[in-house]
Amino acid sequence: MNPMLPNQIRALALLATALLTLAHLPTTKAADATETPKQPAASATKPAVEPLSLIVMDPLAAPLSCPCVEGYAQRKYEVLAEHLEKAVGRPVVLTFSESLSKALHKEGCTTAHVIIGKDSVVRADAKTHNFKVKPLAQLTGLDGKSTQTGLIVVRTDDPAQSVADLKDHRIIFGPSDCSEKSSAARKLLEDAGVELPPVDKVEISAACSDGACKIIEWGSDVRGAAVISSYAAPLLEGCGTIKKGDLRVVAESEPVPFITAFATEQVTKPERKAIRKLLHASGDEPELLKALESLLGFIPLEEDYPRDAKKSRRQASEAASTTPPATDSDDKKAAATWPGWRGPHRDGRAPSLPRQLAEKANILWRQPLSRSGLGGIAADEQYVILGDRDATNTFDVWRCYAAADGAELWTVQYPAPGKLDYDNMPRATPQIDGEFVYLSGAFGDLRCVDLATGAVLWETNIRTQFGANDELIWGSCASPLVVDGKVIVNPGAPEASIVALDAVTGEEVWRAAGEIHAFASPIVATLGGVRQIVAYDRYDLGGFEVATGRRLWTLTPPNDGDFNVPTPVAMDGKLLLVGENNGARMHAFNDTGKIIENPAAEYRTLRPDMSTPVAVGERVFCVWNELFCLDATRGLSPVWTGEDDAFADYAPIIASDERLLVLGRGGELLLIDAQADEFRIVSRLTVFDDPRERNAAPFAHPALVGSRLYLRGEFEVVCLDLAATATP
Repeated sequence: MNPMLPNQIRALALLATALLTLAHLPTTKAADATETPKQPAASATKPAVEPLSLIVMDPLAAPLSCPCVEGYAQRKYEVLAEHLEKAVGRPVVLTFSESLSKALHKEGCTTAHVIIGKDSVVRADAKTHNFKVKPLAQLTGLDGKSTQTGLIVVRTDDPAQSVADLKDHRIIFGPSDCSEKSSAARKLLEDAGVELPPVDKVEISAACSDGACKIIEWGSDVRGAAVISSYAAPLLEGCGTIKKGDLRVVAESEPVPFITAFATEQVTKPERKAIRKLLHASGDEPELLKALESLLGFIPLEEDYPRDAKKSRRQASEAASTTPPATDSDDKKAAATWPGWRGPHRDGRAPSLPRQLAEKANILWRQPLSRSGLGGIAADEQYVILGDRDATNTFDVWRCYAAADGAELWTVQYPAPGKLDYDNMPRATPQIDGEFVYLSGAFGDLRCVDLATGAVLWETNIRTQFGANDELIWGSCASPLVVDGKVIVNPGAPEASIVALDAVTGEEVWRAAGEIHAFASPIVATLGGVRQIVAYDRYDLGGFEVATGRRLWTLTPPNDGDFNVPTPVAMDGKLLLVGENNGARMHAFNDTGKIIENPAAEYRTLRPDMSTPVAVGERVFCVWNELFCLDATRGLSPVWTGEDDAFADYAPIIASDERLLVLGRGGELLLIDAQADEFRIVSRLTVFDDPRERNAAPFAHPALVGSRLYLRGEFEVVCLDLAATATP
């Protein structure tokens, strides 16, 4: 018997946690205890400023859930409330409740301005209370998705193996306002030919846990099934209501929106814009991502969001000046991925890393490559993409592999003759954005390709198109950045140093003058309250308005000669820069979004010419022949440095809150304690068997998707399962 759907094995292993959440949550008490901040005292006549009422109905908010599963269902909306106060300029009253009706009966909550909760539940409650609501943004989970599904579960000993086998089952649905447990589940069953009673005649269980417990209690005398919410699955066993192995999933509904932020009609248009802007920029705020247990933060409404006024990605892009979308793709295919250079936020961060590595690597698949490479890997749950060359070294060859088994799905090949230092391989990492992937070669060739098929949708050569005529020595290296429907590239032409192209058509949107191209990749970040693109040219660093390309500021380093290879790192509203002639510098910004020329902190000893640092909390880590750990709260002073033969002058780092995964010489992986007060290698793992790999310097950045690590060696690309290598 097939115990579960492939995507739900882990979900049902966790299955018991969510059911319990809805049935046994300490909701009222927790919500009352955490209602903050309190309303300001009123004057004898009326308050000087009316507080903004934020009602949170998210079942994964800490006061509405239980701490049964570590790192899950403990969202701290108090942090968002603090940011919201600054955005709207008035106090925020925060109320937690399972429903709008209960919220409005709580002390201090007299109305609703912003409501965050399950999309279908908020809509239903708002209609009941005559609130007109406008959706602003959707919250992503730690998997990067903004949706949930309905899971149909049966007892483990039930003979049903698929949805079609449920024709003679007694099925318990959820309330009609929980679309994943009602309408979406009904459609799934009806499409499979399962006859169902009318909507008003079906059995309903308000809480996931109640329905699950019922079918267990019925035993084998009754063939029963229950529909539960996918978000609830990790909480069932964690809370102890359901024993491990009691239930299994036989079917899953189509995704429906999960947590959505709404504004009521009482919010003014300027405030609504400010709130939307804050939410869409949350992906740039590590503090918010951690508090909300989110990979991408709040993102713009997705393409299939169920509303008449939904915007396409193009429309959202055109509205960017007033409703800035998130920095990463809002397409579900790009969720929980490593879509490009240094991951979803270009910061080298991953939600989690294993606590240890085993002695032997578990290689799931490997594929040969024609040449050693410099460019990194982009990957999602289906596709793995990298740049290669042909045997004659005159053509770029981009290869796409199936993530599941490494089968080559497609290649894109085109002439790219010439001779560069360090070979002619593409240097840039591909950039996945929704159904597209953008490929940038070392000679200036840029292509937009269909992710699934490899069909070329548009192409150009950015150096030829924009008139860059400097000598190519190392080649075009910057990885394209996709933001607000624009592809940001750096041709390095005098009047087009930085350029934005329409992501769908390839047509020019704007250009910004500057110097010849640098090698660092651009980023997008909110600095000094202004969301902006930060990019190098050969001599300077600049900030550029996302919508228009208008230059906001220029920073020229005090010492000439930096190659400008390391990527800038946004860190708590500041910008961390490193270079071989100017060391490490932290720059602050004024309230107009302009950089302050004199560094707020600097550390001259760290002088990498290629390595980009990674920030973990208040610490900065960077490899330059040794591993540096700096304290950002103490002027970038060193906490420790660590030496190891695996460290070259460059090494990619992937970091979680607890661990660093460093790729060393020969493809050796070093797992390092990120919280320790001294250099401590937790474990290490040799990946490649070929002796020719042994001392090779690591130039290509790996990609991490879930527990799968994709590594590029001198002669092959491999898929390594980190979960399988972890030891107890």
